[in-house]
Order: sequence, then structure tokens, then C-alpha cells
Amino acid sequence: MKGLKIVEFDAAYADHFKRLNLVWLERYFQVEPLDRAVLSNPEEAIIKPGGMVFFALLDGTVVGTCALIKHDDGLFELSKMAVADTHQGQGIGTHLLRHAIEWTRSQSIKTLFVETNTVLERAVRLYQRVGFRTIAVDSSNAHYRRTNLKLELNLQDQ
Repeated sequence: MKGLKIVEFDAAYADHFKRLNLVWLERYFQVEPLDRAVLSNPEEAIIKPGGMVFFALLDGTVVGTCALIKHDDGLFELSKMAVADTHQGQGIGTHLLRHAIEWTRSQSIKTLFVETNTVLERAVRLYQRVGFRTIAVDSSNAHYRRTNLKLELNLQDQ
């Protein structure tokens, strides 16, 4: 996509990370305490422990974001993926997701998982298109009350 650039975390974009994610969280679910903690301080919650936040810039304007949260050396969570309503359907989410997957590979991460909800049909299809597979969901180990679907991408198989 012409004019699209994916960049790593920059504190100057932190407000966009929160803003873009609150839109879909408030539209479909309730903002949970963990959401507030991660969105309010991504540098402490994601970056310092070894994760990453990416931003999709279209001609210099932030139009999308996603995060990779470290759980242990070989396991990361894809989280807080959002594209501005005005830019959905243009492939930006796909570019963000592919970039995040390539970053995980470059870090020798073995497994990437995402907790989601079946109401987010377009997101679920996107995850499946790039190779995520449904795994059993045990609600006792889900990070969010809204989770009813957990998908995993085994990066060793690719």
C-alpha cells in the first residue's frame, strides 16, 4: 500500500495506541482493568518486559496499531490490534499482522497466540488466513472476560 509504513514503538504515538483500541473495546465489550493498564502505559506494560508495539502510519498519520506481549522467551501474545474505522478494509490490519509475525520470527519466538471473541469476525478470519489455528479455550486461563476464542500460530512449523 502506497504511503503505508509500519514502525516500532515511539512514545509520541502512545495516545494513538490507547485511542484506537478504546474504539473497538467500547463498541463491542467493556474495557477491563487489564486493558486500562496496558493501554495507559504501553512502555511499562509491553516494551520494558520485552514486547513491542507497532504503528501503521499512512502518509505520516497513525491509522493502526498492534502489540506483542511477552509471556516467556518462546511465547508471545498478539494483542491490542486496531485499525481506524476510516481505514478498515484497506489491508492495513494484514500489513500490521504480517509485520508483527516477521518481528516474532526475528526474535526466535516459537509461539504466538491471540485471545479474541467470535463477534470480531473479520479479525478472526484475518488471523486464520495467516495461519493461526484454534486451540481449546479454558476460560480460567484467559486474560480477558470477553475471550471466547484462543488461536495460536506455531512459528516453528513455518
